[in-house]
Amino acid sequence: MTRRLTGLVTVGAAGLLVVAGAVPAAAQDATSIEMIAAQYTDEMQPYFDDLATRFMADNPDVDVTVQVVSWNDIDQVMTTRVATGEQPDIGNLNYFASFAADDLLYPADQIVDEATLEGIIQTFRDNSKYEGTEFAVPDLASDRLFFYNKDILSQAGIEVPATWSELLSACEVIKEKVPGIIPIAIPMGPEEAQAEFLIWAGGNGGEYFDGENWVVNSAENLETLEFLQTLVDNGCTQPNPGTTNRTDGAWPLFAQGVAAMTNGAIFLPGELEKQGSTVDYGVSPFLANDGKDSVTLGVQDYFFAFKKEGNQEAVQKFLSFLFVPENYAGFLEAAGGFLPATISAGEAMSSDEDIAPFIEVLPSAIFYPSSQAAWPGVQGMIQENIGSALAG
Repeated sequence: MTRRLTGLVTVGAAGLLVVAGAVPAAAQDATSIEMIAAQYTDEMQPYFDDLATRFMADNPDVDVTVQVVSWNDIDQVMTTRVATGEQPDIGNLNYFASFAADDLLYPADQIVDEATLEGIIQTFRDNSKYEGTEFAVPDLASDRLFFYNKDILSQAGIEVPATWSELLSACEVIKEKVPGIIPIAIPMGPEEAQAEFLIWAGGNGGEYFDGENWVVNSAENLETLEFLQTLVDNGCTQPNPGTTNRTDGAWPLFAQGVAAMTNGAIFLPGELEKQGSTVDYGVSPFLANDGKDSVTLGVQDYFFAFKKEGNQEAVQKFLSFLFVPENYAGFLEAAGGFLPATISAGEAMSSDEDIAPFIEVLPSAIFYPSSQAAWPGVQGMIQENIGSALAG
């Protein structure tokens, strides 16, 4: 199929977009819309090129340009575009509330059709609201499970820990009976420190925002930090967990069979396969403090649309087209193994034995307070600072 859209987006020092290739001029009566999408994998641009080409063949009155930008740059690109009044028609990010707070966005029911919106998993929709109104449509999600090396736990003669006290005991046994093994790899480096800490804190009844106030320094969170420090002090973790990231630190330790346990996302199995790991692993719900409920961390990203004169109908047509089941299946495949945001896709994927455990724990998911306009700033501060607490 000949694609009408080509090229990846690169970002220069000034944050300007440079798009390789060109889009043919639209017909004079066509509505032109632009989308800036996140680069989950290298397959995203080809996916959107094909999607836009097929959409425009069916909708000659709409001309679509999709620019895929890496996660390293997309925040800067979007912020710059909005600040200069040159925002795209459609955005794809892991936050939206700051734009909703500035009255820049359409409500969700104006950017996809009714059937599409009703087909989204309700917990995801609830996490797409700003001041009670849905302003975004979830594109996909991930959650977390506790990964453990079956062989190491078997050598140590221990069961999979489910509570903090059981974890402490398990770590001591592993150190004694399987010397040279790191009992648990904890990534509190800046890559995703806000995620790692929240899933531990959530298992202690902690959170970042209680519905009315920021509670980052709550008693539950401080107790969580003290427990993590105990793990470090007792030699249960790798050296310097406060500077260890997950993808280039904790996960490789687990993949190499050096670490017995770690917190893993839905795409960790794919990473293990990619690294040629032979670890025989199992998964279980994440640990909770004694007497508290286990949670998982649900992380979702969003589609949203900026209000512009004359673009609403075209935006709604294109995003609704993206969520047509076969098109959405292609989106998930290109994105590389995330959980679907739609009920139908979730049901279809529940038969996959690798994905089923992640879907099973979704009802216990807690989320970032991304409906708060201040969340991007708070997240940045947590990423920069919280790991240093584990260094004393």
